Amino acid sequence: MANPKFVSGSNVLQFSKGLRYPLAKPIEMTQVIDRTAAGTLQVENLGSNIARCTLLFTHLPLADYQALVDWYLNIAVGAANAFTYYDEEGGSQLIKLISSALDFKQTKYRQFAGELLVEMVG
Repeated sequence: MANPKFVSGSNVLQFSKGLRYPLAKPIEMTQVIDRTAAGTLQVENLGSNIARCTLLFTHLPLADYQALVDWYLNIAVGAANAFTYYDEEGGSQLIKLISSALDFKQTKYRQFAGELLVEMVG
């Protein structure tokens, strides 16, 4: 199994370590839910479903972390740009980073841990 990677055009971020499992992969329906004055549940569907995934990293080497910071700031530009995510099984998905901040902790000398919240696009 290959380690995960991000690809945007000619830009590639190949991680040297795999992800931590289990991965959370919630699916959210875009709905408004409320009750009428009579107590009846009213549901309005507003559009497509939202699929998200939390990518968990532990023992991420300094070089990988620095490359991730560069990716976040200059390629993904936070949540502005979509890119292709290749998982450890070789599957691919167009995603956007929707983490409000890149907040990784240094766990030991030259290693980092943290999570990225991503949303599947299309």
